[in-house]
Amino acid sequence: MGQKPDLTGVTIVTRPVAENIYMLEATKDVAGNIAVSVGPDGILLVDTQFGELADSVRQSLSDVDRGEIKYIINSHYHDDHSDGNLALGESATIIGTANTRRRLAAKPKSAQPIISFENTLSLYFNGEEIRLLHLPNGHTDTDVVVLFTKANVVHLGDLYNAGVSSFPSVDLEAGGTIDGLLTNIGALIKLLPSDVKIIPGHYELSDMEGLKACHRMLGDTIGFVKEKKAAGMSLDQIQKEGLPPQYAQWGVTGYTSASKWIENIFKGIE
Repeated sequence: MGQKPDLTGVTIVTRPVAENIYMLEATKDVAGNIAVSVGPDGILLVDTQFGELADSVRQSLSDVDRGEIKYIINSHYHDDHSDGNLALGESATIIGTANTRRRLAAKPKSAQPIISFENTLSLYFNGEEIRLLHLPNGHTDTDVVVLFTKANVVHLGDLYNAGVSSFPSVDLEAGGTIDGLLTNIGALIKLLPSDVKIIPGHYELSDMEGLKACHRMLGDTIGFVKEKKAAGMSLDQIQKEGLPPQYAQWGVTGYTSASKWIENIFKGIE
């Protein structure tokens, strides 16, 4: 987890996704996207952004539903997805993997998951089954995929950043692995419905075609760096050569540049 970004002037944009599901997106992409389920049972959130944005998140929630936040699911433990647990989770049950609970152990108890799981978990809330799946050793060792089965919407956390604004990042110190990220995205393409709406960890609402494009990029770029490294090239040499030309527009404006992604791969395959 890096230094907290400047949150001055950041606002929350509410985007309808499907039926009773919304996506809350922080301007400037300073924090991860929040998925929201609203209905007769109350409000369920996937992720909570930064604590400093909690009032803005509450205001956005009140514009779509005045119910109580009953559940919070953490897609993973990074602060831009979980730091708001304390402020937003006063009366909510927080859910995450066992690893998420372990990695948030230094936080106040009310900010930690009170329900943890190892592999899968289901909630029946607001008229549908909400399935949670832990995919190990991808972005981190705490990653959770959340599928809203009736609405046909999935939140993928930082396993997937939409569009071409940014390459992904793999937190090697938090149990993430380069090959694990590639494997997990491939598994999700097979697992998820072809017409599913995808809430990514960052950037705009996406779909299966976007996820497949990400998977191709991962295979191409990881294979490229592996080949160059096996040929004896140094990290600096690979960065100077750059990635294949079809990825020239990737990473230009996002928080993970091509150079950083090359370094991430290089170090991750050591």
